[in-house]
Amino acid sequence: MPKIVIFVFVGIILLSGGSVALMMQMEIGPFANEEKKATVDSTPKDEKPEKKIAIETVTMAPLSIPIIQNGKIALNLQLEVQIDTTKKKAPKLREKLPILKDAYVRDLFSFIPRQLRKSKKLDQETLRRRLRVVGQRTIGKGIIHAVNIKSYSEVKSVNDAEKEETTDPTTN
Repeated sequence: MPKIVIFVFVGIILLSGGSVALMMQMEIGPFANEEKKATVDSTPKDEKPEKKIAIETVTMAPLSIPIIQNGKIALNLQLEVQIDTTKKKAPKLREKLPILKDAYVRDLFSFIPRQLRKSKKLDQETLRRRLRVVGQRTIGKGIIHAVNIKSYSEVKSVNDAEKEETTDPTTN
């Protein structure tokens, strides 16, 4: 008899944990987004809700990421990024831009060399998706709607041996 009670108790705990995980993933019930709750509460049942959201674009300062391969800087990557958000959440995004920029540089410092090992050219669509995911992980979901890459440039590094010869003042 005690074994049956234990199995029933464990089964109830597993079912409730699975239900909570499902509600979190589907963003329903107490885990729904504030925007979804507001649109559900404010729209009457017989009218169709408007899908028009005021989007504001926030431009970040250019990101410069050095790509190190074989102990040397192989190239410098320059990115100018624009982030789309709602007008309501734009001040919060502007406030967290330094944190976001730091997260982008840290992530791209390890992500880009892995991508360049797979292929010689960096896919901008993959980069755009990666920046969006990192941004949502850093400052929260629902703030960043889209990440646009305004400009992208790769600057190859000059040969380090030549650079050392020209800049070393002790050689005669």
